[in-house]
Amino acid sequence: MTLFVTTHYMDEAERCSHVGYIYMSKLVVCGEPDDLKHLPLVNPPDGRRIEVTCEHVTVGLQAVRHLPGVRTATVFGQSMHLLIDKGTSDDFIRAALAKAGIAQADIRPIAPSLEDVFVALTNERANGK
Repeated sequence: MTLFVTTHYMDEAERCSHVGYIYMSKLVVCGEPDDLKHLPLVNPPDGRRIEVTCEHVTVGLQAVRHLPGVRTATVFGQSMHLLIDKGTSDDFIRAALAKAGIAQADIRPIAPSLEDVFVALTNERANGK
């Protein structure tokens, strides 16, 4: 039996055996969630993913999203997921947050989520690739 589900909630999509992303009426990619999380576009060799948990996450997002070395920054629940250059330090991110009035931030490395896959694919298509 095949069941098609359409959702904007990637936590729901995590439960599916196969996921397809559609952008502007075109199927961009289709595959198993774990395979999609390992796409080179999602995991550039010169980048790393971190989760930043702090108070006032939307203020934090504005503080870090345009920093040098920050490729993408999105709110993910009560935290942010950042794709940053490998050379960008956690202390650099903390300093930018402190400058925005956020004194405490928990930063940890993470594997990509389906939300991160969605952001990477959407950004690529939106930039004409």
